[in-house]
Amino acid sequence: MKKILMMICFACLLLEACDKAEVPSTYSGPDGINFYYDQVGPYDADPYPNSDKTGSLSSSRQTDTLWYKILVMGNICEKERTFSLKQSTLSALDSASYYTGLTPQVKVAVPGVNYVSFDDPQMKKYCVIPPHTSEILVPVILMYDPHAEFGSAFSLKFRLHFEIVPNDDVKILDSRFYRGTAQFTQYSW
Repeated sequence: MKKILMMICFACLLLEACDKAEVPSTYSGPDGINFYYDQVGPYDADPYPNSDKTGSLSSSRQTDTLWYKILVMGNICEKERTFSLKQSTLSALDSASYYTGLTPQVKVAVPGVNYVSFDDPQMKKYCVIPPHTSEILVPVILMYDPHAEFGSAFSLKFRLHFEIVPNDDVKILDSRFYRGTAQFTQYSW
């Protein structure tokens, strides 16, 4: 009798565990994008997947590319969406990592000279989010400046701070993760 009672209790528990789980049919949170962030310290995104990677240019290597991961979150979108990037304004008040005055040997990168400008047609194709996409990779294409003045140095260090520009289709999901940083060195040889 005890065994039968135990089997009945066990069967009831098993049937209770097999109830259908209710899953919400729609997502009700915000839609948006932001850079993938995987480090401790300032919130500016580093290259993905090598967060310690810096670019390197020379007369024999005229271009280098650093890739950045952008996360797309929110409702599934059936259409293609575009966004844009822009060079950030450097400000000591905005972010300690933006201030290059602490390291005067680091120069601010110039669009069209040290990197392919974000509004260049070559970059436009990378700033498109295809339908049903949860992440994309966006390049920062670094360029060798043949007119750079090295003085007595054999190399010049550059830093580029850039950010996602929100629009009607694409919002910034997390305001801490909308900026990225590219660092690179140009060698005189």
